[in-house]
Amino acid sequence: MPASFINDPEHWRHRAQEARSIAEQMSDTASKEAMLRIAHDYERLAERAEQRAKGSVQSR
Repeated sequence: MPASFINDPEHWRHRAQEARSIAEQMSDTASKEAMLRIAHDYERLAERAEQRAKGSVQSR
């Protein structure tokens, strides 16, 4: 993965939307929940990329 994707919030938001779309098509509850967790994690990556762009990354 090129480094440019790491700092691109839109890339991560697109991935989150893809994961949500896949989850909608799943019938297995556990699999659907796993995909929704992945989507949530992608959203968190987007937020972190935005923070990096602003120079305000906070440690956990």
